[in-house]
Amino acid sequence: MTAERVEHITPVRWPGPHFGLSPGDCLVRVDDVHLTLAEAVTMVRRLSQHDRGLCAEIVEHCLIKAETLGDTEPLTEVELRAAAETVRQGIGLRDTAATLAWVAETGMSGGQFEDYIAAIARRLRFRRRKSAELAAAYLDAHRPDFDQVRALWVISSHPINGELLRGLGGLLGCAEASVTLGEHRAHALPAPLRHAPRDTLVGPVRHGDAYLTGLVLERRPAVADSATLRAAGSAAFAEWLAERRDRASIEWHWH
Repeated sequence: MTAERVEHITPVRWPGPHFGLSPGDCLVRVDDVHLTLAEAVTMVRRLSQHDRGLCAEIVEHCLIKAETLGDTEPLTEVELRAAAETVRQGIGLRDTAATLAWVAETGMSGGQFEDYIAAIARRLRFRRRKSAELAAAYLDAHRPDFDQVRALWVISSHPINGELLRGLGGLLGCAEASVTLGEHRAHALPAPLRHAPRDTLVGPVRHGDAYLTGLVLERRPAVADSATLRAAGSAAFAEWLAERRDRASIEWHWH
């Protein structure tokens, strides 16, 4: 916790109607944004599908919401459809009937659901624009992380001779091994391979509870095309949001 960040959390079970909170009560305050229990409940099913911690997701939701409070620019049909699709995919709603059933389950009226979708559309628009704003500078500062790298690597229960990777014969005597071959942006590779030059053998090195041995087959330097800028923007936004969260004043109202 940084000196600038103030976070007050009373650790209890996830709040429900019997925990002393009514649907209109404030669950958490992040800077000047207050999130009600009713709004949080509509998020839980979608956010619980992610690997991120639920509390971190809720705080970041509030931070992005704060950035959209003054947004009065009309939303386009494309933006609204994208927001609705985001909700359907996030919750696992297969069709219109499932969507209507979920809306009824949450207790939202038709107008409230439209407002809910519009709020998501504004947050998605902010994320898209902020990512685009940050992308070029982030790519310039982290260009090697966005190289296109084709690599082969093995995660094994015991160390193996890297030279034998060229024919994979070295795996025959290994009790357990997982082999990956593919092309990825450098930042998505296991750390020992990310910045290794072409035709470089890496390892065996410890990797978690196992050993990693890899071979970089090809490396193409990153160029500032649209796909690379989108990837850089996504990484830049995640960094911006993490820094913003570290500076936030956070107060949970669980009791």
